[in-house]
Amino acid sequence: MFLRRCLKLPTVFVSGGLAYGAAEVLSRGYTYISMGIIGGICMLIVHLLGDERRKGMSLLTVMLVSTAFITSAELLTGEVLNRRLGLHIWSYSSVPLNFDGQICVHYSLVWFAISFVAVIFDEWLRLKIFRGKCYPIFADIRKRTAKNRL
Repeated sequence: MFLRRCLKLPTVFVSGGLAYGAAEVLSRGYTYISMGIIGGICMLIVHLLGDERRKGMSLLTVMLVSTAFITSAELLTGEVLNRRLGLHIWSYSSVPLNFDGQICVHYSLVWFAISFVAVIFDEWLRLKIFRGKCYPIFADIRKRTAKNRL
């Protein structure tokens, strides 16, 4: 039990990093180690928000907070790696409604959708890897529906 608890966050980090790296390779044919690191950090945030969801935070709130964090992480990473160090990992300069070529509304909407997938992935990790209890993805909607019936 102690060992499982100690390995939980590193496992979530590595799983998120590998999953995001694999998604990038599948979508554009390559990735960078820095993207795996950022993917791992973002997955940790989704995991910690999953704990809050179990305490009553809604799925929509989790997804909005995740999207804001991922977009902020993308901006910070882009400003350092792309603009400051000149690595040119990505550029949204040609995408409408971009900020400094590092973030844009279009990809923020993509991160919103991906955050839902990350919540499902986190639930899978909790259930299959950490042997935790499964918390229904739409539990907050079920609670509201049950309250409305009363």
